[in-house]
Formats: sequence, C-alpha cells, structure tokens
Amino acid sequence: MISLVVCLATLCLFIVIRSLYNKKPFALFNPVLLSILIIAGLLLISGVNYYDYYLASMPINIMLEPAIVALAYPLYTQYNAIRPTLWLLIVCAFVGVTLSTSVAYIFCILLGAEPSLTASLMALSVTTPVTLLITDMIGGIPSIAAAMVILIGIFGSVFGLGLLQACNIKQPQAKGIALGVSCHAIGTATAMEYHPQAGAFASAAMIISAIISAFWVPILFTILSSLSR
Repeated sequence: MISLVVCLATLCLFIVIRSLYNKKPFALFNPVLLSILIIAGLLLISGVNYYDYYLASMPINIMLEPAIVALAYPLYTQYNAIRPTLWLLIVCAFVGVTLSTSVAYIFCILLGAEPSLTASLMALSVTTPVTLLITDMIGGIPSIAAAMVILIGIFGSVFGLGLLQACNIKQPQAKGIALGVSCHAIGTATAMEYHPQAGAFASAAMIISAIISAFWVPILFTILSSLSR
C-alpha cells in the first residue's frame, strides 16, 4: 500500500511539472530536473531516508530499463532517413565516446583524482545500465558513475539545444546525434520533443554509443592509464 501511494505521488508530481513545462517551456522547468529537486527537498524536510523512498518506488525503477526500448520507435519510423548516413553516425559516435573519455581522464589526472574516482568518470555518455557495467569492469565506483550520468543527462536536456544553437548548429539530425552521444536517454527524450528526425538520430546515436562504449572504453582507459605512468 505504501509503495502504491509513493509511486502514484511520484508520477503525479512528474505529470504536473511536465504540464507546467509544456505551458512554459523554460529550460530550468525541465521535468526531470524539477522532479529530482522537489523530491530531494521533500525527503530532507520530512526526514525520510532515501533508501526507504527507493524501496517504496521500486516499481518505477523496475520500469525504467524497459522504457528505454520505447526510444527505438523513432529509430524505426525514421530508418530510411538514417540508413544513408549510418557509417557517418558510427564515426561520430566513436569520436564522441573517445573524446569524452579522454577529456574526463585528462581532467582527473590534472586535478589529482584518486584512481577509483577516475575510473568512475570514464563512461558517462551512455545510459545508466551500460555505465554501471563498464565502471565495475574498470574498478570504478558505480554509485558515483550513476549520479554523474544523471547529472550529465539533465545538463544536456536543460542546456543542450541552446548550446548547439549558439554554436550555429541548425540541422535537427546533427543536434540529435550530439544529444544522443553526449546525454544518453534523457538527452534523447529532449531531442524527440524537439524534432522527429532529431529524436531518431539521437536514438541511433545513443544505441551505437552504448555498443562502442561497452568494448572501447575499457581498452581506452587501459591505454590512457599506461601512457600517464
């Protein structure tokens, strides 16, 4: 009964915030961002332990991973538009994953981060289940990686389109690829709301980035670690 109440309350909160965002599509009214902030505030005020909330909202958590499959729908509807540029998309995803991993590693070395923290920040441009798998493989801390993945997704969702527009990137396909590679599922959802082709290319980029990251990031991390010794 408690679980049902918590899940309904969480879903109602998200629906209300999403309605507000649809009426006033201001970046900081992002439904994911506001929902996290409000729930965190309510837990702090009420003194409820986060783990208790997590257990009570478990049905929502269970549905998160299957929900990712829904992002394949725009990929299906826009397949004919994606197919001619598939190899270019793969190259873009490979370059994006390589750059994000390399830049994160360089910053960690410059700032003197612990090896476990460095490993936790290597695979942040893919969806959470893949990130956790890679982080565990290279000796990182999964909880840190998961939190950073969510933060990157929210940042991309809130500011991604604006930054791309400021860089004079106008094609919805290019915007979709950038959001899909950099900001995984949350960025892809934003791309879907922005333009059908942006959503399709973001879905494709997210899937390809996940596949590339699964085998390339551990290898790249090993190479970077050996070069920095």
